[in-house]
Amino acid sequence: MFRLNQYKFKEEYTYYMLQALKGGKKEAFRKDFLDLHPTDQMQFFIELDEDRRLRVYSFLSPEEFGEIFSELDAFMQRKCIVELERDYAIEMLNELPSDDATDFFGLLSSKEADYFLDRMEKEEADDIKQLLRYKKGSVGALMTTDVVTVTVSDSVADVMKRLRHSESHAETIYYLYVTDANNVLVGIVSLRELIVSDPERQMGEIMNSQMISVSADTDQSEVVRIIRKYGLLAVPVVSQKNMLLGIVTFDDVLLLSHKQ
Repeated sequence: MFRLNQYKFKEEYTYYMLQALKGGKKEAFRKDFLDLHPTDQMQFFIELDEDRRLRVYSFLSPEEFGEIFSELDAFMQRKCIVELERDYAIEMLNELPSDDATDFFGLLSSKEADYFLDRMEKEEADDIKQLLRYKKGSVGALMTTDVVTVTVSDSVADVMKRLRHSESHAETIYYLYVTDANNVLVGIVSLRELIVSDPERQMGEIMNSQMISVSADTDQSEVVRIIRKYGLLAVPVVSQKNMLLGIVTFDDVLLLSHKQ
């Protein structure tokens, strides 16, 4: 992956991607396009006309296009959702991080939102419905529910195996959240701690039980302050009974800061 603005033949690289689109050369386009940094993928996409955008949809999987969709502004998201085939759009929405999906659903009318939610996977739809209930400007409206949780008895080896094979859609894996049988947050394990620990050790042995957390009704400006003050990559969001509800990530805070 590289940034297009650092590539000395930017115009030539862009030209070949456009030619691949025009000529229906799917594999050639995918090779060049998917090598780009996501920001450059988005910038390339928004400069296309409708015919070329339709070709991009056909060349990328719903999950791959979801990476671009999440970065688009509200105007372009509305334009794309109209252009996409219904089944493709629904599959893409299923793959989006819950916070990104919730931001998009906030743009829709109740009727439009219900159409997609009724056709999405139940677990994904339920997460979005829950996030939509939180007051605008609160941490709950900003958080994602895509979180990696482990138990105190999980071994380092088992958790590493999970991360390699089944946690690719989590918002972040820099922190792992240790919960009990009732989903109460009892500790946090950093990815660094996981990597350097003996494979046979358990999460309860290496976790940090001294955690900074926030509630879902905390003002978003407060979580911005906390992340900046303590240099955190993510902050867990918990209920009054300390049940893990989700996390707010550093990149979400950066986006929020830019909007303020």
